[in-house]
Amino acid sequence: MHTYAGRYGEALRSWRAAAAGYRRLGDLPGHARALSEAARVQEYAGRPEESLRTCEEAVAWARRAGDLRLQAALQLRLADTLERLGDAAAAGLHRAAAERLLGEDVSGLRNP
Repeated sequence: MHTYAGRYGEALRSWRAAAAGYRRLGDLPGHARALSEAARVQEYAGRPEESLRTCEEAVAWARRAGDLRLQAALQLRLADTLERLGDAAAAGLHRAAAERLLGEDVSGLRNP
């Protein structure tokens, strides 16, 4: 709700708190998803470089969790962010990585 109301600071604090809670509980996929949402808030707030770093962190946690579908979805989110930053080549590499993870076309997979 905070995000859509434009209260990005509050939204980011909430998602970071959720990420920390999931991490403490040992819920690695939950931690990765919460970080992904924090990255979304950063992007909406006009901070794409921070969003990129947070999304990279989310991908790493999804990898640790062994959740291939989540990892692929986060790779696609990372690709979208890279495209918005003007790095089409890197975006293509992340899309290809997502496709390799699932062994199929993942173009319809969005928003973890």
